[in-house]
Amino acid sequence: MEIICLDFEGVLSPEIWIGLANVTGIEELSLTTRDIPNYNDLMDKRIKILQDNNITASALFEVANNLEPMRGAKEFLDSIRCHYQVIILSDTFYDLAKPIFAKLSWPTVFCHTLERDKHDRLVKYKIRVDDHKKKAIENFKKLNFKTIAVGDSYNDLSMLYESDYGILFKSPQSIRDSNEQFFSCDNYNELKNKIDSTIDGWKEL
Repeated sequence: MEIICLDFEGVLSPEIWIGLANVTGIEELSLTTRDIPNYNDLMDKRIKILQDNNITASALFEVANNLEPMRGAKEFLDSIRCHYQVIILSDTFYDLAKPIFAKLSWPTVFCHTLERDKHDRLVKYKIRVDDHKKKAIENFKKLNFKTIAVGDSYNDLSMLYESDYGILFKSPQSIRDSNEQFFSCDNYNELKNKIDSTIDGWKEL
């Protein structure tokens, strides 16, 4: 049995924080794990920017509420869920990305949570466990699942290396160039074909 493990933002959804940067005009909020590899450093920076600029949690949540999945994402996700077990391993937050999950027909998602205070300010984020994407794959393998991992950013690399087969999707050239052992593609048809052909190859062994 196979499990397909997908990143969320950048693979199925636009980056929520880039959406907030566009709304607020604060360029630093557009930084993602493509720019800052350490996720804790990135989130600490984001929360400080929100607090320094008096941006409420509701403003961030409204951005997520108005975002649509990437074009073709739902159709791609529906097509692979017909044939394989699919789990989204993401560094987004349940309470933040819930509206986008709904638009994707509620896939299974492992991610984190946010905390806001009585003044509607984001004050804390709760990471489920450090490097949870890699650790999830490690445990799927212990359960005798073969794994394919798909991601786009630095924080996806550990799960790609841990998986039986890793794929970079719409990744910056800098990440592709330094991780040439992974198959890279930029559209869902090519991604689905590579997933299918990889699993077909395993079945022939």
